[in-house]
Parts: sequence; C-alpha cells; structure tokens
Amino acid sequence: MVETTPTDNRSRWGVQVSEPDRSAPQRGDLEKLIRMFADDRGVDLGHYRRSYLERRLGSRLRSLGLATYRQYAERLERDPDEYAQFMQVLTINFTDFFRDPDMWDVLRTEVIPAIIAEKNQRHGRVIRVWSAGCATGEEAYSLAMSFLDVLGEDAERYTLSVHGTDLDPDALEVAERGVYGEERIAHVAPRYLERFFEPPSGDGASRRVNADVRRLVRFRSFSLFDTPPMKLVDLVMCRNVFIYLNREEQTKVLDAFWGATMSGGYLVLGRSEKLSAGVVARFEPVNSKERIFQKPART
Repeated sequence: MVETTPTDNRSRWGVQVSEPDRSAPQRGDLEKLIRMFADDRGVDLGHYRRSYLERRLGSRLRSLGLATYRQYAERLERDPDEYAQFMQVLTINFTDFFRDPDMWDVLRTEVIPAIIAEKNQRHGRVIRVWSAGCATGEEAYSLAMSFLDVLGEDAERYTLSVHGTDLDPDALEVAERGVYGEERIAHVAPRYLERFFEPPSGDGASRRVNADVRRLVRFRSFSLFDTPPMKLVDLVMCRNVFIYLNREEQTKVLDAFWGATMSGGYLVLGRSEKLSAGVVARFEPVNSKERIFQKPART
C-alpha cells in the first residue's frame, strides 16, 4: 500500500488522481477481526482476498456509522446477529436460473451426454453433481433440470443427486423452499417452466420448483475449505467463487475438487475468473471459453 503525502499524487491503491487521498480511514488491525470471526463463528475470513475483504468490511462499517475494526468488533460483541449480516454482504448471493446460456448449452449438448455415455459404457447408474457455492439454489436446480431434460424417459434408470453447498444459512433457507419471484425465473425457457415448476402462486408471479426436481437436490451448509462432502462426483460447478479467493486458497479448493471428482469427471468455473495456468494444470480443458475442464480418465 502506498501512503499518500502532499507530494504524492497517487491514491492508496496506486491509481493516479488529481489530489492526494487523505480521507481513507485507518481502520486498525484486520487480523484481530479475522481471528474473532474464526473463534466465534468458525468462519475463516483469511481465505478471502485482502482487498476484497477490506472493501466488504468498509461497506458494512459505513452502513453502521463506524470508522474502525475495533468499533466493529465491539458491535459484534453487543449484537451477534451482525455476524450473519456481514456474511450476507461478504458472499453477495446473486445468482439466476441458467445464468450464462452459452455455458448451459454446452453442458446440455456435450458434457451431460458424455457423462451418460460413460455411465452406459461402464453399466453405471449413479450420477452425482455438486453445486459449490450454490447461494439461493438456482444453479443447483438448473443442474437437476438439465440432467432430467437430457435423460428424458431414461431418467428413472439412474440415481441422480445434486448437492448444493453454501456458507450462508439464509440463502440455503431460500434454496430449500425453492420458491422464486418473477425476476428470477424470467429467463427460464417456457417448456422448463411448464415441466419443472408448479403453477403460479396466489400472487401470480412467484413459482416453486416442483417436487420431481426438489427431491433430487439436497442443500447443506459447507465451507469449501472443509473436507468435501462426497466422493466420485461426475460434475462440480463452482462459478464466480474464485474471484473472492487468493491464489493459495484457489489451489486448495481446486485440490479438494480434484479429490472429490471421479476419473473423467468435469469441473465448471465462472467465465470471469482468471486462474493461473498452474492452478488448473491437472484438469484438461474441454471448452476454454466456457471454463469447462475434465479430470483425465484412467487408462
């Protein structure tokens, strides 16, 4: 970090500005606050990029009229509910059904048929899918709908399960209910709305994912830095999560995905995520544009 002085025309981020930035708050010892979250809630904020963590904390401090991390720690002691408030700010649970349509097209036309073909070749019938960082559940349900669509009348021949995991308990409650407003389902294809959703509710806008889909999807609270909740996964989808992690933590999470994914299984990341070549070196690219990779099959 560059400290500004009267002769230094750079901000504390190193960005050229016309006047020195003397208003940036000196918030104090971030490490103590990180330890507080770990001790009191078992959440390791150290896994997040420092610049991202500082921005999120700064946003929360401003909303509370606070200036320092010490003041925020005192607020957490007085009001334990603030832990949950901050986690909502930190994780930014924005998602949508079938977000990024091109990726979903590749999934339905190439990846899912390849998984099914491999199952048929080996006489396998169990398909496991993991939506890591599932937020309010749209992605997990989209995965279940996509597999059901491709499997068609053969769906009953397979034991399909989709596991959605996230740290945010409030987001997971929404996911469990499976009820979404008009803005969330706006981009769902009409045939999917008819096949995979219940009729509109009394307000005429909200719709619930139907029981045939909900029974396939299981949600649970889980940190990506814990031991993976399952093994022999055919497909892991973890999109727009790595942007919050530093390189070391990205490597740890990808190692966990490697261990959880079966030989020949697939990994899907977010298009906006820029990982170094070494981080994904063990996975073979299937579609680089859509960030789809495959764990090499045993020969």
